[in-house]
Amino acid sequence: MGKHEIRLRRQRMSARGSDRYRNYNAVLKQHGNEKRIKQITRIFTFFLLIALIVIIFLAITRWEKKTN
Repeated sequence: MGKHEIRLRRQRMSARGSDRYRNYNAVLKQHGNEKRIKQITRIFTFFLLIALIVIIFLAITRWEKKTN
């Protein structure tokens, strides 16, 4: 195996391993932030849905009282 082939093989291995995980801490931090934002969005949507159901229920009960 010549020097050129060894150099190419070394670059290929480093590109697969260390380059992929070079910014692992930054990737992990970004993943944590995205996970937190997703959880907050899910909770907010859940409470918004409950509030909407309660408002619809109150509107229906008031409308029924007016008709009777």
